[in-house]
Amino acid sequence: MDNGLYWVWLTTRSGFTSDKITAILDYFEDAKEIYEADKAAYSGIYGLTQTELCELEDKNLDGAEKILRRTAEAGARILTYDDINYPDMLRRIPSPPYVLYVKGEIMDWDRILGIGVVGTRRCTDYGRMAAENICSGLARAGVTVISGMARGIDSLAAVCALKQGNKTIAVLGTGIDVVYPPENGALMQKIAENGAVITEYPPGARALPHHFPERNRIISGLARGTLVIEAPMKSGSLITANLAIETGKDLFAVPGDINRANSAGCNMLITRGAKLVTKADDLLEEYVYELQRIQRNVLPDTCKEPDVQVYTVPNEARVGDASHARINNVQQISAEDKRFSELNAEEKKIISILIKGNSGADEISRQLEKPMSELNSMLVVLEMKGFIGKLPGNNFKLNI
Repeated sequence: MDNGLYWVWLTTRSGFTSDKITAILDYFEDAKEIYEADKAAYSGIYGLTQTELCELEDKNLDGAEKILRRTAEAGARILTYDDINYPDMLRRIPSPPYVLYVKGEIMDWDRILGIGVVGTRRCTDYGRMAAENICSGLARAGVTVISGMARGIDSLAAVCALKQGNKTIAVLGTGIDVVYPPENGALMQKIAENGAVITEYPPGARALPHHFPERNRIISGLARGTLVIEAPMKSGSLITANLAIETGKDLFAVPGDINRANSAGCNMLITRGAKLVTKADDLLEEYVYELQRIQRNVLPDTCKEPDVQVYTVPNEARVGDASHARINNVQQISAEDKRFSELNAEEKKIISILIKGNSGADEISRQLEKPMSELNSMLVVLEMKGFIGKLPGNNFKLNI
């Protein structure tokens, strides 16, 4: 019998929190061994109440089997703590979810560069603007945005990632088959098609108040860092921020108007050491090596060298030529110049396009025959290296 059935049985015992299960696993190897143990074995476990002992002695698996059927009907599957695909990053948090219900892609969770994005449900125009600008920039760079899909900042973060053609992860405070808030049904489906929707709650679980603080530890656990965008002092977002601090994760916050209650939490976090973020680059500069790794994965070493003609140009650069240009009426350049020697073949193609003049991302994508999801991360890396600069309207220029 599949061990997943025993994990579902264990995690759905009444009153059995992750902390309680962690304590019990000090005495047993896994969920199957716990299920097969008898009353005498349970009596040796310190701290179990009579009610909890009765729960463990109930060996009926009908409920667990029903949950597995409903999971499959929802188009999802489970990942258990001992599953090879279970995220190692979650194994390392103090109270890991021992069962994850996943709809969408089973990712290489520990290889992504995930950033948790949290904030108030009642965001202002300023908060929306900040979320759209920063999250779009993160997604273009290849960062996987992780949010709770709640109203406000959470939903905006997911929408921005999807618009940039990047994957995103939503962590629910409900069952995998429950849409909350109800208006997010289409968004939830889109995330499942372009990333993953995950939860520790079984199918049918409603949106109970205590679920949302609990799910925040999963957002923090999966992410390398947490970005807080607009949060009042009593915001649940500060729970996620504190979890990031407690587990040694990076913490970022967007500053706000000192007279607005919605900004009080973020401003407080900054005074206590969170890095101040006003644009995506403020956060991305902390992960240069991770971004380079993502870039290498997108652009394998097998890329062919660009077909760039190299020749001596006259005093006036040839109009329309992709390889050479006259800059400030003095300097002629080529994509094969030594200054570009560290770039790979695809990056040099972008340089060749921008040598002709400023260009929009759409036009670069068309000329390279690259989808925006791949091109955006390349542009961000070139921008961070200082070779190109971004202009309004998603246009780019060559930095000389």
